[in-house]
Parts: sequence; C-alpha cells; structure tokens
Amino acid sequence: MAETILSPLMTSLGKKLGDDILQQFGSIRGIDEKREKLQRQVLAIQSVLGDAEKRQVTDKAVKKWLEALKKAAYEADDILDEFHYEGLRCQAKIQDDTANKVLDFFSLHNPVLFQLNMGKKLKDIVERIDRIEAEGAKFGFRGNPQPRTEDRPQTHSFVVESEVIGRQEDKEKIVNLLLNQRENENVTVHSIVGMGGMGKTTLAQLVYGDQRVKNHFQMHIWVCVSEEFHVPELVKSIIALATGKKCDLPHMDLLQRHLREVLSGKRYLLVMDDVWNEDSEKWDDLKNLLGTGGEGSAILVTTRNDQVSRIMGASTSHLLRPLSEDDSWTLFSKRAFVTGAEERPELIEIGKEIVKKCGGMPLAVKTMGSLMRTKNEVKDWSAVMGSEILDTNVGEDGILPALRLSYNHLPPHLKQCFAFCSIFPKDYEMEKDMLIQLWIANGFIPSEGRKDLEVTGEEIFDELVGRSFVQEPAQVIRNERFIYGYERIEKYMMHDMMHDLAKSIMGSDCSQLLKSGHLEELPNDIRHLFISGPRQLDIGKTLNKFPNIFTLLLRKTYQDIRTADLSKARSLKVLSLQYTNSIELPVKIRYLKHLRYLEIFRNDIAELPEAISELFNLQILKLCYCWMLCKLPEAMRNMRNLRHLYINGCPTLKHMPAGMGQLSSLKTLTKYIVGDYNERGIRELKGLNLGGQLELYNLEKVRGMEDAREANLGSKQNLRSLALCWGVSEWSILYKPPEPEVHFLDEEAENAEKVLAALEPHSGLKRLAIWQYGGLCFPMWMMDSLDLLRNLVQIHLGYCRRCEHLPPLWKLSHLEVLSLTEMDSIKHLQSSRSEGTMQPFPSLKNLALFKMQSLKSWSGEEGGDPAAPPCFLLLVRIEIRDCPNLTSMPVLPSLRHLTIKGNSKIPLESVLSLTTLSSLSIETSSANTSGGTQSPSFPQASIPSLKHMNSLEYLSIIGGEELRPLLEREDETRGFSSTLQSLGLGNCNWLFSRQLLSSPLEIWTNLTSLRYLTISNCDALEFWPEEELRGLISLKMLDVSRCRNLTGPSSTSVEQGLAPHLELVRIDDCENLMELLKLSASLKSLEIWSCPNMKALTDQLGHLPALEDLEFLDCPSLTSWSEGMEGFTALRSLIIKNCPLLTTLPRALQQRIPSLDSLVIKGCPDLERRCKRGEYRDLVSRLPAPEIGEPRREQSPSFCRSSCLDCFTPI
Repeated sequence: MAETILSPLMTSLGKKLGDDILQQFGSIRGIDEKREKLQRQVLAIQSVLGDAEKRQVTDKAVKKWLEALKKAAYEADDILDEFHYEGLRCQAKIQDDTANKVLDFFSLHNPVLFQLNMGKKLKDIVERIDRIEAEGAKFGFRGNPQPRTEDRPQTHSFVVESEVIGRQEDKEKIVNLLLNQRENENVTVHSIVGMGGMGKTTLAQLVYGDQRVKNHFQMHIWVCVSEEFHVPELVKSIIALATGKKCDLPHMDLLQRHLREVLSGKRYLLVMDDVWNEDSEKWDDLKNLLGTGGEGSAILVTTRNDQVSRIMGASTSHLLRPLSEDDSWTLFSKRAFVTGAEERPELIEIGKEIVKKCGGMPLAVKTMGSLMRTKNEVKDWSAVMGSEILDTNVGEDGILPALRLSYNHLPPHLKQCFAFCSIFPKDYEMEKDMLIQLWIANGFIPSEGRKDLEVTGEEIFDELVGRSFVQEPAQVIRNERFIYGYERIEKYMMHDMMHDLAKSIMGSDCSQLLKSGHLEELPNDIRHLFISGPRQLDIGKTLNKFPNIFTLLLRKTYQDIRTADLSKARSLKVLSLQYTNSIELPVKIRYLKHLRYLEIFRNDIAELPEAISELFNLQILKLCYCWMLCKLPEAMRNMRNLRHLYINGCPTLKHMPAGMGQLSSLKTLTKYIVGDYNERGIRELKGLNLGGQLELYNLEKVRGMEDAREANLGSKQNLRSLALCWGVSEWSILYKPPEPEVHFLDEEAENAEKVLAALEPHSGLKRLAIWQYGGLCFPMWMMDSLDLLRNLVQIHLGYCRRCEHLPPLWKLSHLEVLSLTEMDSIKHLQSSRSEGTMQPFPSLKNLALFKMQSLKSWSGEEGGDPAAPPCFLLLVRIEIRDCPNLTSMPVLPSLRHLTIKGNSKIPLESVLSLTTLSSLSIETSSANTSGGTQSPSFPQASIPSLKHMNSLEYLSIIGGEELRPLLEREDETRGFSSTLQSLGLGNCNWLFSRQLLSSPLEIWTNLTSLRYLTISNCDALEFWPEEELRGLISLKMLDVSRCRNLTGPSSTSVEQGLAPHLELVRIDDCENLMELLKLSASLKSLEIWSCPNMKALTDQLGHLPALEDLEFLDCPSLTSWSEGMEGFTALRSLIIKNCPLLTTLPRALQQRIPSLDSLVIKGCPDLERRCKRGEYRDLVSRLPAPEIGEPRREQSPSFCRSSCLDCFTPI
C-alpha cells in the first residue's frame, strides 16, 4: 500500500513562510495576516504528523486524511513559490533598470492585480487547511510520539549447515579472520553488513557453529540485540549466556563487576546479531566492559547499516552480496519441489524466471520456493511469475516486513529520498550527483543553516548506501574515456526488492513509461514520471494529462511541440531531455515558474530563448554535449538561485553572457569563455565559490598577471577538475582541435607564462588539463612546488609545443592518468636524476602519448644518453600513437591494455613479450593514417609471435606483410583460443590471399570463444569468407567495412548456415557488394550501409525468425526484395534511408508494420508516398513514432553505433 510522506514537505513550507522575500509582501493588505495563520497551521500539523504517518499503515481513514493534507500542502507550496518568484522578478527588473532603482519595490508590477489574485489564493488555501486540520483533531493524534519498535522474534545460534546454499566462501573468509587475528589485541570487532533478507544471521550461525571456531575460542556467546540497545539488559544477557544461569543483579555496578569477572582472561567469541544502534556512547559503555577477555577475543556483529559497523569500530566489514543465479536456483528448487519427485520441465522454466526476480536475496528465494510448493498448475506458477514479488501474499514473516523494518527506521527526509528512486526502472544505474540534484529540485533536502544542500544530499545518499537501500553495482566508480579525458562517474543501483519496496511506498506518485508502454495506461495523479524509448511524444498533451506533475524525465523520445502552449502543468519542477530531437524548448517559459532543474543533453538545440533568464527559481541548468549550442541567454545574471550550470561539450559556444559574477549562488560552472570586456572577463569568477569542474577558454584574452589573479582560483577549495586553454573552444585528447593552429609571438608567449603563473589552483585539485599553452616553460607552482599538485589523479597536457621540460610528474604519489599530446619539444618523460630510489609514477594506471615527435626515451637528461627504461608497477593501460623516435618499452608487469601505432623504433617483439595483455591493438605499415601517408614499420630482430599471449581478449591488427607471422601458423592462435572475445582486422590482405604456410581454416577454428569480428580495408577479400566463419561457433557480431572488392558468395558456396549463433551483421561502404552472405537463423540485427551496387535482396531474408532490427542506408541501386518475408515475426525496427529506387515493401513485411516499435523511411520518394497517402497509410498510422520523409522542424537524435574501444574504455 502506498504511503503518504508529508514531513519533508511541511518542513519546507515552514521555511518558505519565514522567507525574507515573502515577508516583504506584508505591505499588501491581508497577505501578512494569512501568512502568519498558515505558519501557525503548519507548526500545529508538524507536531502530530509523526504519529499520523505511523498510523496510516493500519488506519485507512488516517491515510485518506494525509492524502487530502498532502494535496493542500502542495498547493500552498505552489502559492508560496509564486510569491517568491514575483519577488525575485521585481528585484531583477529593478537591478536591470538603473534609472528606476529609486522606485518602490512593487512599482514595476500591478500591485492591485497581484493583491486580488494572490490574496484570494492564499485565503482559499488557509481555509482549506483549516478544515483539514479540524478533521484531523478527531483522530486524537499524539504530539511527538516515541519511535515505535517492532516486536521481533529472537534469533539463535543454531543452523543446519546442509540447508544453507551459496555462503561457503563468505563463511571461510570470516572464519579465517577470526582465527588469524592479532593475538596482542584483547578484543577485535568484525561486522557482516547487508540489506534485510540477505542472510546475515544465517552466515553468522554458520561461522558460530564451525568446529574450528569452537576449538579456537574458550567461550561462545550469542546475543540477539535487535532495535533496543539497552546496556544493562545486554550485560545481563551476556552473563546469562556465558554462565548458563539467569542474571537478576539490580544495579549496573554489580553487573559490570560480574561481567568482567565472567570474561576475565578467557578468549571469547561474542556474536551480536541484528544491531541497529547508532549511539556511539551506548556502544562505548558496553565495549569498555568487554575488554577483560583474553587476547584474541572477537566480537562478530550483523547489521543492516554500515554506519553501525563504523561506530562499533569494526576492523573488517564483510558486505554480503546476493546469491548467484545457480545457488538461488538450488535453494529455490529444494523448497519448491518435493524431494525425489520428478521436476516438470515447464515448471522449471517458469521457476527460473521467478528466481531471477528475487535478485539473489535468500529470504525472497526461500519464501517464493515455499509458496510454489503449494501450487501444481502451470497457470498458477505463471501468475506468480507475472506479479511483483512484494505483491505476493507470503505471510507476516515474509519479504515485505523484513524490508519495511529497515524503512521504518529512516528519518522522514531519508524516506522521501529513498522512495523517489522508484521513478527509475529496475536495474537503472543512477548517477549520484544527478540524483542528489533531483532531490534538491523537488525540495526533499532539508536546509541546515549554512550547510550547502549538496553536502546534506551527499550525506543522505551515503546513509542510504550504508543502510543498503542503494547499492554499488559490480563496478561502482568507472573511469570512462571520452574525448575530454577520463571522467570519474559514480553510479549506483537499487536491488530489485528495494525497488519494489520504494514502488509500494510511492504508489502512482512515481511511474515509468518504457519501450512497450502506452501513455493512456498511466493514472492522472502522477507526480514524477520517467519516459524512455522511441515514441512520438506530444509533450503538451503529456503535461495536460498529468496536471500535478513535478518531475518529467525523457530519454530517447521524439517530441511533437505543436501543442505545448496548451500545458496545464504549472507545478513542473524538473524537466530532463536526454537524447531527444527537439531543437527548441518544448514548453513555453510562462509555464515553468516553479522549475528548479532543466536538462537538455546531447541535443541539436542552437540557442535557448532569452526568456530562460526569467526562470528565477531555476537551480540546475544542464546543457552538456549540445554540439550546436552557440548562445546562452544574455540576462542570465538575473538567475540568482542558479546553483549549477553545466555547459561542457558545447564546442560552438564562443562567449558567455555578461555579468556571470552576479550569480552568487553558483556552485558549478563547468566552462567559462573569457571575453573582451570587463563584464565578460576572467574577473567575473572572483566572487564565485565554484566547485567540481571548471574549464577556462580564451585565456589569450587575459591581460597579464594581475588580470589572471582576479579569477581567484586559489580560494576555490571545492574545485576538483580544472582545464586551462588557449586558442581552442574544446580540449580533446583524441583529435586535433578544428581551430587553426595558434602560433605565439614572443610577447604573447610571455603573457601566457604570466597568466598561467597567476592561475595557481588550490591543492585539492584531482584533474588538471593545460591545452595549447604557448609559454617556454611551466610555472613554478607546477615545476618546483609539488605541494599544489600532490592530490592530482589525472593530468592532460596538449599542444604545449614550446615547453622542453615536463613538471616532475613522476613524483606525484596519487597520479593515475597521464596523457601528453603533441608536446613537440619534450624528449624524456622523466629525469634520469630522480631522487634516490623513489619508484617513478607509483600509482599510474593509464598513460597516453599522442604525436610526441621528439620523445626519445622514457628517462634521460638533455645531452646525455637515455637511461634504462623505468618500471611502471601499476600501469594497466598504455596508448602510444605516432611517436616515431621512441625506441623502447618500459617494464610493465601489470599491463592489460596496449595500443601502439606508427612507432618505427620500438621492436615488435618487445611489444609481443607483454604476456599479461588482455587487449592489444597494433597498427603498422601498409595501414593508411588519417593524412594518407603510411606509418613506418616496426623493426624486427626476430620473428614476432602471439603464441604466448594466453590472456588476450581483444586483438586488433591493422597492417601489412610485416604482421603476417602473427597469424601465419595455426599455433599462433592456439594460446588464446579460449579467451579471445573480439578480433579486428584492417588492411590484412595477406590473411585472405590464400598464401599462408598452413591452411587458414586451422587458424580460425581455434577461435572458439570469438564473439566479435571486424574486417575493414581488405581489398583481397572478394568473396564472403564462408569457411572461416563457419568455424566461429561463438560469433555474435560481424562487421565488414570498406572492402571494395567484396562482391558476394563464391561460385562454390554451399547452402549451409554460417556462425550458428550470429546475432548482428553490419556491412558498410563495400562498393561492389551485390549479394549478402548466407545468414543464420539466430540473427537479430542486420545493417547495410553505403553499398551502391546492391540491387536486390534474396528470399533468404525471409527465414530469419529472430530478426528484430533491419536497416538499409544509402543503397541507391536497391530496387526490390523477395516476397518471402513470412519469417519476420520478431521484427521491431525498420529503417530505410536514401534508397530512392525502392518502391514497395513485401506483403508479409507490410503486415508487420503495426507491430513495429520504430519505422523510419527517408529519401525513398515512392515508399514515403505510400506511407503518407497510399496503401500503407493505415498501417503506419498505428505506430507510436513513425518518421516518414524529412521532418519539418526537427532532426532525429543520432546515437553512436561504433563498436570501437576508443568510444568507451573502462579501467
């Protein structure tokens, strides 16, 4: 049953009623009186709200009362917002018009009209809340009730070990900790942490009952603590369990003496099960009494909250993870099927789906297994599979009560923040910063004096993680490589059971509309809505359908903005548009007075309307990766509540609005472009307390050292990422900037040196990028005093062509990522005179060297011989591109990923000796570079070989004859036959020339684990390599591009399936291709791009029952395809672009049109006509988002289809 969480909203109302701006309206007759009455009402309601929120669970009348109160409170909140907005608007008008500064505060607006309108609204809501308050008096709510404790069964120490599944490894880890702890410590605390139902008590029972543990400890005590941490009662329990006799001592002093006597000198194990206490003083009181035990004594704590573990000083904390699918199934089947009875296959199939929904939670698996034991019919099992696990009736001791117990212990604002997470679909990876900002925008974060809302939000988030409401996915913090370096992103998920709990609390307040859903199915009282998937969304009608909506998150939708003016949703606080096609704001500004959060991500919007600057309540504005954005609203300085402005990845944005320094609330400004005038200069940053990321561009416009000091970077202690750029609009580690190369005159170089010297940051910086700096040397704060750089994790230096010496980066103990791009004068990476025996780059994990023309060695001195290559102990990934004078590789014991291109003096065998590699990409001679020239060959002292690379998962070879030995013999691929997942081949004509020493088929049949194969620029490939493909039994994806002589199957081709598990085939720019290869029935996606000679499609396409996506782009000769398309039963997406001779669709394919999720037909005049006005019109009209012909005003969002590793490379 959904709950009403009202406490955070009432707290927010109370704060707004005391706001200075609102009190300025007291001069309007009656307003102040009504404000004061509403303030008294809020205080009175707050005093009994805690009791009401508890009673709603069991009393439907109380729940109805709370729902009515919530609706009224939301309306009151909107009214107060309008007062606040009007006050900010008037302030902005006065400040903009200096001639009218002496006017009365309200002279810029019609005070009579405002008085009548707002006075009536305020009067009505006060009377309404008065009536609701009077109704509430009948319930006799108690003021400030004591927290309710649950009557929970006592746990015990016994468990039947054979009944426990999947916890043997966890048990061994904890047993080893207990047996091997330091003897010189009297008492050591260890904890088991996990969400409710995860099996913490069971694991503790396994450990407690282990014979090794019994033999090691002299005394064994099990105490079930539960919610009440009452020290005297706990002491009595410990004494009774240790002695076997009940303890009735009445006084604490007697108790403490007796306890210390009982434990004195004995090595004991105390298990404290189910601890909730967060009061450190109570724990300290108990811990002091437990210290008389013998050396090696241990306390094992189980808790749902990691904060409890920290308070108790646990030396180790074991986070209990969900069971594997195999273990979950074993546990489920033991409960669901009668021992010895035959397990019916149809029930097994359904049962495994039920187990998946349990998410590895043992309690859920056991409960569902026991439930299914009572059901014998397939229809009953199917009904359970189709329902939510928490909706299943499983008794008072089931899943929901176990999880709700944790929820009941949360403070009200944590309850609200947790429940809001149900807006996202299951398994959605939530970005931590984004979620906190959504909480702020919706008013869920309570204000605590001068503490930033973001800090409070982070504390709330961390507490939810610590209490297991939100959990880290398998790889929580990723370093994702973009063209702007490695970006550290924290993402989290919710366990499916926790998501179900949140959903049960929010009810219809939070909803999702995913790929297969329909807008009409959603209830009208939604307040927070997530929409994802291809659909033609009329955003005006959407907002009209949900007039009370606060949050609208759109992901990959197509918007129709024609009726946006009809919007009735005046309470919208969050509008997020990611990967959408709208090139203008889809809602008029006058409907967005309450908006706090506006995001437009990866969109072709060129400029925001000037009226955006009138969103005076806006706190977060995100415009990331809007490539076409060239202008921000000029009056942004009036947006005084703006806290975060994200404009990174907007390369066409060339200047900033004037007066950005007036945004006194600004905490994040990811990009600032220095202008020519004072109000656009660098001094605008002086008074801003910025944090997070800041990129400064056009630094050539800064006039000397004094001007640069005005930025006051040293005082911005919350900055974590800083980029300092000259002459570019975006810095990038992957490609040369499109701007013309900057040549610095001596005077400009001298100014650059002064500017960089004055832009000295704070020492808390984590990432630093310096781009196209024209000075001869780096400043003192980089070269001599490493104190400012000591915390750096990433450094990116690019196009600083005149600098001959790098800072002593090898001394930075935290540096993990280093990229150097076109540093033309750098000859050595580090000095050979490194101090003492210090390990260079002790933490470096990622190194990228791009176009370092003068780089000769890894270590050395000017005029001296190169030193021996250093050892990079922790380096995991290295990229070396176009460094023609580098002669050797360093010692790399931990290397996993290597990309090397155009390096003539590094011996190939030294590269291939790195047997720890899981990813290797080599580009050598015969491979055309982007400039059309050839990369020089690697020198070879011996025949190179891959045979010892037994861990290789990804291999890319782009090159000519010098790489022939790598794949010339069958034994070369034998070593990685069980590991290689992806193979990329470019310019490898020798591989398909049929002139290898042994049969090429033997090379291919070794690749039994290969899943992804890419072949490009192989002119020797004339026919489909059918025999080779047939042996790739695990192949999932085949990508063939720019093979200009490929025509189709050979004359000896046989009617036999290829690569039996192939799911995706992509063919691009094969100019002579006329016929496809024989396709497997497993194929799910077929993409044909830029094949000008392909004229017809054979009937083999009709025998692809699994095909979901079919795409043809730029095939101008394509005229027809076979009528045999009956097998297209799974087709969901059909895209045809620029195939002008294609006039009709096969009849069977026509019948599939109404079932499609996506239909795109463009550049095909006859097909477009049939879809718009002809015989296909009725079929097409049933689709949610058809795109027929070029759109009138918008463009479809484009998504990266590349499978290359350069797009996404996690560490």
